[in-house]
Amino acid sequence: MNDRSTVRTGLAAVAALCAVATAPWPAGQAWAAPVDGAAGARPYRAQGTSIEGTSDAQGAPPLKPGFGYVDSIAAGQKRHYEVRLDATSSAYVSAVAAPRPGAGVASYRDGLKVTLESPDGATCGSSDRKIEASGVAYPLADYAARLAEPGSVASCRKAGRYVVTVERGTGSQDPGRWPLELRLMVEPPVKGGDRGQAPEGSWRTPAPEPPEGQARWRQGGTGFNDARPLSTGVWADQIKPGETHFYRVPVDWGQRLNAIAELPASKTGEGAGVNDALGMRAFNPARGLTKKTSFAAYDGRKARAELDTAPVAYGNRTARAEYSVRTMSFSGWYYLAVTVNPEVTRFFKGAVPLTLRVRVSGDPAAGPTYDGDAVRAGFGLTAADKREAARAPATGDDAMAVPAGRSEDRLRLVAYASYAAGALL
Repeated sequence: MNDRSTVRTGLAAVAALCAVATAPWPAGQAWAAPVDGAAGARPYRAQGTSIEGTSDAQGAPPLKPGFGYVDSIAAGQKRHYEVRLDATSSAYVSAVAAPRPGAGVASYRDGLKVTLESPDGATCGSSDRKIEASGVAYPLADYAARLAEPGSVASCRKAGRYVVTVERGTGSQDPGRWPLELRLMVEPPVKGGDRGQAPEGSWRTPAPEPPEGQARWRQGGTGFNDARPLSTGVWADQIKPGETHFYRVPVDWGQRLNAIAELPASKTGEGAGVNDALGMRAFNPARGLTKKTSFAAYDGRKARAELDTAPVAYGNRTARAEYSVRTMSFSGWYYLAVTVNPEVTRFFKGAVPLTLRVRVSGDPAAGPTYDGDAVRAGFGLTAADKREAARAPATGDDAMAVPAGRSEDRLRLVAYASYAAGALL
């Protein structure tokens, strides 16, 4: 009981912190050039069966649906793999390339490209992701897709052997190989063209108001495989400069996701400002990038990064809309990845308090009728998923309760609250 009282007392200071964090910063604030290093930062944790892609398409090793694979890739290198697809299912081959925290990277030069080609050599889908923050290494992830939909490339609706090519950009300052995580997900076709009902509103609807209230502790994972679940509410974490933390949020048909990541004001307010200090990206259940923020600067005052998505609808995938709408086309677990620049360490000793404000809005709608088990394939939400989210309220009278046996989490939440209180002094 004393622990809970202490946490509540500390977090009362967080609300007060928000009121003073916007105080004017001294004129002449400098912005520092990036330097190497991210001491103690946890790297991306790849998971899967070891595999070695080939330098050409001949003899490329197979990827099977439902399994993860781990390879590595050097700067300027191409890796090839094969997938066997039928003529009616949609398929998504994702790749995650993870430079170590603090690695030397060049913005808009270091990157990862994924391409999926049909048995006839036609390009069915591709993605090309670049590091977009100066001097900040973080996991790059996206997929190449084969949509078995009317209007798609005819040769991409054939059964047979498809070739996946993963290519790392040549402009890297990092001589090391990057861990590479691969996954094939196959979505069953829908029955009789039943695509479910369209969500109310549209992707142009203004974002909902962010949640307020006390925060609940939830440490982020190191990657997609150990991402921690979140529901609507306010969440507290601690992140070391240079790290990327992963979280997952259940989003059903007809619903949309809004998320805000916040860094508090620095206690000291000393040091040069940091460009590209805080960034956040959202990914769909197949690990496709759906939305990203520009990296926010940090100068000792409170900083935030915010994103919101379109409502989930099966028909989004073929909509005449931007990429961020077309990728919101499955229900299931959506992922948030939050990155903090290694240079932020000059404002904090050790881990940085991180606040997440998450809201899933909209009433769940009826989805499509699949001709197969979509949940088993990794799409959709089970009743257990929804119960898990419902059991994790982030606000309310008992919001600060930490599960029994999680004394480490309790102490971290106390530290988070204590930092916020100290920032006021």
